[in-house]
Amino acid sequence: MELQPDPPLIVASLLILAILVSSAALWIRHIQRSRRQIVIDKGVPAWPIGWVDFGIFACAMIITVFVVQNVAAVLFLSAPIEGEAPQELTPRLAVFAVLLLQLPMLAVFYAARRFYPGHYAGQLNNAELTVGVAFRQAVPLFLMCLPLIWIASLIWTHLLTALEAAGAIDAFEPQALITLFQDGGDPIAISLLVALAILLAPIVEEIVFRGCVYRFLKSQTTLLPAQILSGCVFSFMHWNLMSFVPLVIVGVFLARVYEKSGNLMVAIWFHAFFNAFSLLMLFITGLSEAIPQ
Repeated sequence: MELQPDPPLIVASLLILAILVSSAALWIRHIQRSRRQIVIDKGVPAWPIGWVDFGIFACAMIITVFVVQNVAAVLFLSAPIEGEAPQELTPRLAVFAVLLLQLPMLAVFYAARRFYPGHYAGQLNNAELTVGVAFRQAVPLFLMCLPLIWIASLIWTHLLTALEAAGAIDAFEPQALITLFQDGGDPIAISLLVALAILLAPIVEEIVFRGCVYRFLKSQTTLLPAQILSGCVFSFMHWNLMSFVPLVIVGVFLARVYEKSGNLMVAIWFHAFFNAFSLLMLFITGLSEAIPQ
């Protein structure tokens, strides 16, 4: 039987190959640079507000999200009838869930800076960059780091598979939003989810996890522990075992990018690239008949 070519598989393979080649070229250039070409990290200002003030800030963010989500659920969702299965997550419901998570966090951040500037209005950046310059700085950094994220993901997936086979853990599932993207559904809701993942989520999550959590931890410890701990917090908030270690690595890279560039916009672009590429690969694999889903 003659094998038929699978265009999505070909596109995915060429895309991965292009990234690997680009990453290798950038790493070679990075290693071979002369001393005069070495650029000192711009660094980012620490946030020395103390554990009590940071705890108040974190609690305000958590409570606000909890209240907003529960009020929205009471107003817009019908209560489940006893004995019925809980309402399934649909693309339309996921859009509201993302908005009701991201926007309250953003609101608390800006309210704290506006009304309590003495504690919460610290400087976020050491370097002033335009959006375009931040974009150009983020592209090579993303290409250099992405294969390392893939390696971490492969190792972690193999470890989880071995633990599951040994009966040490239960079967692990991908993130609920990933499953939604794979299953498809309402095209308008899916398009909105894609837009939120690429535009809103990187801005809010970088402000919270790098602009707040990382900078606070940097004031309490040295750079590497602060980067690892902030990466763990970032990954933990996604609440998924399958992606835990890869997202820790992503969080560490994002903190490193922030530290290197001195501007949060570079980390935001990096995060947006990561989300966009992940969704693109999900879309391509969804079209393929040869790539396992």
